[in-house]
Amino acid sequence: MLVWANLFGTGWRPIFLINVPIGVVLLLAGRRVLPRTGNDHARARLDLGGVAVLSVAVLCAVLPLVVGRELGWPWWGWVFLAASVPAGIAFVVGRRRIAARGGHPLIDLDILTRPVRWGLASYAAATSTYFALLFVLAIFLQRGMGRGALFSGLALISWVAAFGIAGPLLRQFPTKVLRYLAVAGYVVLAAAYLGLCLTAWSGEAVLVVVLGVGGFGLGLGFSAQLANLTAVVPARFAADLSGLVTTVAQLSAVGGVAVWGTIYLALTGGRGGAGLAVPAFTTVTGVFAAAVALAAVAALVAGRAAARPGAADSAGSDIQPAEMDSREEVVVVRSR
Repeated sequence: MLVWANLFGTGWRPIFLINVPIGVVLLLAGRRVLPRTGNDHARARLDLGGVAVLSVAVLCAVLPLVVGRELGWPWWGWVFLAASVPAGIAFVVGRRRIAARGGHPLIDLDILTRPVRWGLASYAAATSTYFALLFVLAIFLQRGMGRGALFSGLALISWVAAFGIAGPLLRQFPTKVLRYLAVAGYVVLAAAYLGLCLTAWSGEAVLVVVLGVGGFGLGLGFSAQLANLTAVVPARFAADLSGLVTTVAQLSAVGGVAVWGTIYLALTGGRGGAGLAVPAFTTVTGVFAAAVALAAVAALVAGRAAARPGAADSAGSDIQPAEMDSREEVVVVRSR
């Protein structure tokens, strides 16, 4: 709506400006209503070295993806992408050394158990397809179908509404079923992408319905995935998990737009044609997200089985079932 209104001839710029007053209000409200943890992390000094190294790694990975296509993929972009790998390794090695000395690293990497690793990978795959859809759909509707920015934004109402419906539904399911809802959600998401591919986005009514299905699938998968992740991470690692989830989401969004957006523009020449390869590729990615989510659940269940009292060997388990059992019901409540 802001782009369509073109306030004072500023075009798209107010879409970023509107975040400033909202952010200020939330910061002020947060100081009053958010609880203080009172744990060791709250008293620890910020790991400035970790911030610096991680910032370099992310910058090297993101900058070429954002501007690479527009600049014709210059040589320095590939150098930056390559440099992000050793920077990421340096971040991991440095955080482990700090933890070994009894310090407080920016992210405690001990939370990266098998279920968490698989869960984050699944979450990243699904998130990348969603942001790719936002980019490709906007270009398709405006350049391919001749619609305006307002219609392009309103077309996603069904997606957003269905996404919001999925989360509250989690309270209706028992814990054992909840584990598998992320898998089911991502299967529905993949089916929606396949629907976009088969219908070729031929009509507005079909588009709205299919987008609603996709939004429900992503919402169900997203909410259930977070519930699964928090169920296997002790409460003292809440801040670390929150930071990881947010960072993974942002990087996945950039990567999804860069990869699928580049493919779409290459196929259509920037004119906004059908570009059916993009929903076809995102269908495959959605299936991959469901498969990885299933692997995360399998690792979770296997870890709990190995760590049960009387099990033959619980030493290699990535799960602490005593903590998990006591928190699973709370996770469902929090997901509301």
